[in-house]
Amino acid sequence: MFTSAPEAAPSPQSQSNGLAVAGLVMGILAVVFCWLWVIAFVLGVLGIVFGAVGMAKAKKIGGKNRGMALAGLILGVVGIILGIVFIVVVVAAFEDYMKGSHRVTGRLAKHQVDRMAFETYAEWAQTHPDTACPASIDELNGDSIDPWGRPLKLFCGPTLPPGIRGGVGILSVGPDGKEGTDDDVKSWEPYK
Repeated sequence: MFTSAPEAAPSPQSQSNGLAVAGLVMGILAVVFCWLWVIAFVLGVLGIVFGAVGMAKAKKIGGKNRGMALAGLILGVVGIILGIVFIVVVVAAFEDYMKGSHRVTGRLAKHQVDRMAFETYAEWAQTHPDTACPASIDELNGDSIDPWGRPLKLFCGPTLPPGIRGGVGILSVGPDGKEGTDDDVKSWEPYK
């Protein structure tokens, strides 16, 4: 009877380090999908965790795949950072877009108040030669609602702002809806 010799424990070289590979794959995917910031964050965290655990395992098994584990950890961090940068860029671009949108809307309001003050009022004055001021802005038969959905305000006669001689002044309170603020759009002043 022959007895077989006990099997030797596997050598450190034959053990695999799947965690290092998983860390590398997660880190790469975090960078690739950085524009999907939630996914980039999850993949980045997984890349960091698998990379760190893979480095610890590599130390135990003689350094096998330590480079992969380190790369997974680094790429996980980079993926998260790129996801954050992407969020910042998107938010900044959206804010710029909204500022541009307000500017365009403001220009539309300026065109509207100028048209009401200089064209619509002139037409009204021709048909009402004995009356200096309309009773209300609605009497001008123009669009009396500004682009923000608020009523335009009419100034005429004693209510005319300084600097206007005759005619009328038309005011849009602007996007904040408050009269007397910097965003007011006036027919008697250039648009800012």
